[in-house]
Amino acid sequence: MHVSDLQLLELQADALFTHDATGRIRWINEPGERPAPRFFFGRTKEGNLWRFRHDVPLEVVRRLETLAAAEPVTDDLCAEPVHLAAYQTALQEHAEIAGQSWGPAYYFPDEIQVPSNGVMITEANVELLRTLIPELEMQNISRELSVRRPWVVIVEHGSGVACCFCARKTEQVAEAGVWTLEAFLRRGYALASATAWAQYLRTTGRIPLYSTSWENIASQAVARKLGLIQYAVDLSLM
Repeated sequence: MHVSDLQLLELQADALFTHDATGRIRWINEPGERPAPRFFFGRTKEGNLWRFRHDVPLEVVRRLETLAAAEPVTDDLCAEPVHLAAYQTALQEHAEIAGQSWGPAYYFPDEIQVPSNGVMITEANVELLRTLIPELEMQNISRELSVRRPWVVIVEHGSGVACCFCARKTEQVAEAGVWTLEAFLRRGYALASATAWAQYLRTTGRIPLYSTSWENIASQAVARKLGLIQYAVDLSLM
């Protein structure tokens, strides 16, 4: 089934955040219930999408919605929103902006080269993650595994050196989270774990996604080397 870029952006937003019955966003969609951004704006070449957190006052929502609806649709997925300063001003009337992120979102190409040393993590082999995860988090690994799977680790000499997991997911899509031991950076292990994860994820019927910020040059390099295809860019204002 073909999914347009704008539809994919909507699926991404559904995966990033939990929502209430009115469509307002509430929490980051991962264990711990961290607050979602107060304003989320995404752009594709086909159209734009925006969402508001549940506690943003209605008068601020109306101002932001008017601005977002007037945001031009453009093929330039690098340019900042035309009304970025106005979004910030409107939100600051509610509360100071605590943080901001802005960056590209990608999907994986149909054809990817799957490494031979990627291992799917299960309850039986979870010890492979011990080199990658702090001891405190290993104590809660059963809970983490239930929400992060598929979780793939790249193994060298019997130890995990890099892994890729579901940072956030729904029944339709999942976003990749990648981690590599510092001693093994820039050796291609992040690429290997991400491609293995994407392959496993597709067997669940989900679409694998990857997103980052414009400031994260290393993460963008991973996307480029993987041959990922940018479909959107999104802004979050806390």
